[in-house]
Amino acid sequence: MNYYLIIINETVCRRIVHYRNKCNLTREDLASNVGVNLKHLISIEAGSRIPRISELVQLAAGLGVSINDLVNNE
Repeated sequence: MNYYLIIINETVCRRIVHYRNKCNLTREDLASNVGVNLKHLISIEAGSRIPRISELVQLAAGLGVSINDLVNNE
């Protein structure tokens, strides 16, 4: 796997968890709200799966943030 892709994925994972916690959502709540399989969401948050763009769009909407909020490393 490309080094930059790993860094981006780690950023996305941390941000999804951060915003999910900030919204006081459980993994089950978020998965249900955005139509993502719970096991798949757990894999995304753990960094073992890279989310597709369509999943990022769904997750960002479910968290009330932009995709940029999920991928920006600031």
